[in-house]
Amino acid sequence: MGEGSPATAVSLRTSGDDTVVIQAHDEDGVHVIGEVDLDTAPVMVYEGSIYMHQARTYLVEEFDWNGRIAHVRPIEVDYYTRASIGSSIRELNPMETSEEILPQSTQRNTEVENKKSVESAKSVDILRAWGDVTVVTKATGYRKIKRYTHETLGFGEIDLPEMVLETSGYWLIFSDALTERLYDAGILLRPNNYGPNWQQQRQIVLARDGHRCRNCGAEAKPGQGLHVHHIRPFRDFNYIPGQNDNYKQANQPENLITLCPSCHKQAEAGQQARSALGGLAYVLRNLAPLYLMCDPGDIEVVAESRSPLTQAPTIVIYESVAAGVGFSQRLFEQHHDLLPAALELVSDCRCRDGCPACVGPPGEIGPDTKQVTRQLLQMLT
Repeated sequence: MGEGSPATAVSLRTSGDDTVVIQAHDEDGVHVIGEVDLDTAPVMVYEGSIYMHQARTYLVEEFDWNGRIAHVRPIEVDYYTRASIGSSIRELNPMETSEEILPQSTQRNTEVENKKSVESAKSVDILRAWGDVTVVTKATGYRKIKRYTHETLGFGEIDLPEMVLETSGYWLIFSDALTERLYDAGILLRPNNYGPNWQQQRQIVLARDGHRCRNCGAEAKPGQGLHVHHIRPFRDFNYIPGQNDNYKQANQPENLITLCPSCHKQAEAGQQARSALGGLAYVLRNLAPLYLMCDPGDIEVVAESRSPLTQAPTIVIYESVAAGVGFSQRLFEQHHDLLPAALELVSDCRCRDGCPACVGPPGEIGPDTKQVTRQLLQMLT
């Protein structure tokens, strides 16, 4: 029997062994006021950030990454800071795979649009797998936001290393046949053709914005350029090559904004949801913890309309702890229970256009998210 209670050796503030100590420099000298996980440090204690502790505000003046110490000092300010962070899947290494042959769709929902197109094909394939996943997370910049009014006061860059998480995941890869059916049915949106003047307009907007992200202020990084985003979605302008020139209106500089890759990903979250992938990912994020009996924060979900790794629509559910604890394999085994449950949830939810309980809250999703997500699930089950 050891001395003392085991609970005294467990921190409620951190979950890993690698932590960052927060050291305050004030009128009382130098003393430690807390610690955070190294994983969350890039979004909490980067240089220039405002850190809250016991109702006091502190400015992070220096972050010693190698020494794992954040040096802060008390400050009175009327703003707070918010970091922009992006995650990407770098590797998918399957340990077990299964190819699903989907049966011909049946007439289960009279609201399904393009029913004849959906029901015409005999079968489609989905590759599902579980295995090792490498996730790369990078904080690029931050905003200073005024309290109460929430106006942006300024920007700053975050110069910290990437965080690499080697974990376990479960993923679905849509085949070319399924993707084409989804395109034809209007459930997935085909890649945009932005018109013949796109490159010219893109350079004009990049120059106008000083080659900086308009959201977080980040500059282009080596090997990682900036993106130009349509504020009003390009598809809303109904450009048809050879039939009209609506691309000119869509590509006006007033409708374009420069964003870094992570901010661009956040900005397009709602548009991606319109293609049903985001809606399906949201539903799975809600349901998976119930099947796994885990905390929602124990998993993360990424949906990509065209993954750089698979070159196909892909949904990845990965565990948020290094190496994983077996959740991914269990989801792989429960695949045929999980998708019907997702369809039941979306179909039975009483909301009209989506809500936090099913495909996501209105304002963060497209107007037809719930409908196309239900259509997608009908094809997958």
